[in-house]
Amino acid sequence: YGVSVVREIRKVAKDSFIIADLKTMDVGKVEVDIAFNETADGVCAAGVASVETLDDFVYEARRMGIYSFVDLMEVPNPVEKLKALEQLPNAVILHRAIDVEQRGGEPRWGYIGEIKEAFEGKRLLIAVAGGIQPRTSRIALEAGADILIVGRYITQSKDVERAVEEFLPHLREDIDLLRVHVE
Repeated sequence: YGVSVVREIRKVAKDSFIIADLKTMDVGKVEVDIAFNETADGVCAAGVASVETLDDFVYEARRMGIYSFVDLMEVPNPVEKLKALEQLPNAVILHRAIDVEQRGGEPRWGYIGEIKEAFEGKRLLIAVAGGIQPRTSRIALEAGADILIVGRYITQSKDVERAVEEFLPHLREDIDLLRVHVE
């Protein structure tokens, strides 16, 4: 469907926070504008994109008033990459690829502390993704993750509602209290 599916989802889930995971690698401003026009609340770029693309992406997201996410999958040094940017995104995602996970690769949660230390006092949320399950969500949250991105555990469940409910005891306060102001 492409990014136009965001507008369709919005029709049935008006109050949902919808992120267009575009995995932007080039023309950051253009892709943000497309997502904005389709009513996305946030957009996500690939952290392996050039610094120039990410700078344009973050700038345009702020200008349009939507959240910017940068997925740091396969970025060898997340702190270095983030320090190279003119402005930080609203959030970064420490994402372990499925292929890496299936070969026993560890989650990238070790970078949470490094990022928080390097950008202390800055408004930067840290999300984790890649094989998140209820038993591992507690570990990620204790390591300092602000956002859990859960995929297969829910989407491949025979009982989606039960799968979602298994995460609830591990969550802290109401997510609306954690929203950042997008400038």
